[in-house]
Amino acid sequence: MNLGEQVAAHARATYPACDLPHILEVVAYAKDLARRTGADEETVAIAAYFHDISRVTMGPKDHNIHSAEMARHWLVQRGYPTQRVERVVAAIVAHMRPVTGPERELLSLESRILYDADKIGRAQGLGLLGALVQLGQQVPWDELSYTELATVIRKGRAATEEAYRSLYTDAARDLAGPGYRKAIDFCDSLLQAEVFKAHPGQ
Repeated sequence: MNLGEQVAAHARATYPACDLPHILEVVAYAKDLARRTGADEETVAIAAYFHDISRVTMGPKDHNIHSAEMARHWLVQRGYPTQRVERVVAAIVAHMRPVTGPERELLSLESRILYDADKIGRAQGLGLLGALVQLGQQVPWDELSYTELATVIRKGRAATEEAYRSLYTDAARDLAGPGYRKAIDFCDSLLQAEVFKAHPGQ
């Protein structure tokens, strides 16, 4: 197996089955965005496979740092060139939240691509679905108020909009755009219902 195949096999053997769809989606988006922007496809693909890997055993806290160190260790063991290892590591470290201000321009294109690939799903409304699922787990349907539901829809809409606006590249906004617009239109159409107008939420 070449290195790319080894990384893919390692990911499939490490991530739980419930996490693999997200990982494979991020890998696919990362490769697509690399081709569209001229970023190094191997770097972003490796980083995409590793970007959440520490969550499996260490949980979500600081998982960008822990996952980056796990990737570094794995790649060094296999003799991957040091400079390329550090590009992978930098991309993983930067994938959790957008960089703003002057430091934004210092990010490598590969770091921007991994962030975008990881957030395209949220920019297409997954944040809204997550908020609704969480509310459903917390409040039984027969106890759910329209005010609570309206509040969650508004929060989900805001999270979707924030994710879309945070994307670094035009290529990512092009990919996310159709789903983003559908998610926003869906939220707006729900909130225009008379029942929600009478219970606007927060």
